[in-house]
Amino acid sequence: MTTSTYIDYPFTANGVNFISRVYSHSDMAKVIANLPEGIFAKLNQDAVSELIGDPSLLSTPELLQELTHINAGGSGAFIMLGDN
Repeated sequence: MTTSTYIDYPFTANGVNFISRVYSHSDMAKVIANLPEGIFAKLNQDAVSELIGDPSLLSTPELLQELTHINAGGSGAFIMLGDN
């Protein structure tokens, strides 16, 4: 059982839904909370574009594989596939 809590920030990149999950007690969460609306979503969209390319060109298994690679070693924030 874990006592960690996260804040989920949904965003869409090239028509594909994602969730940016951030550990709620991290410094990053405090910074995100103070950003103007839409900025964090844009940062995530840019990250997906840079790290994956156009996610709409990949199958769900391919996207999950890419996200596993991207999130490897992460502890404070993760990008996950949302409902599509």
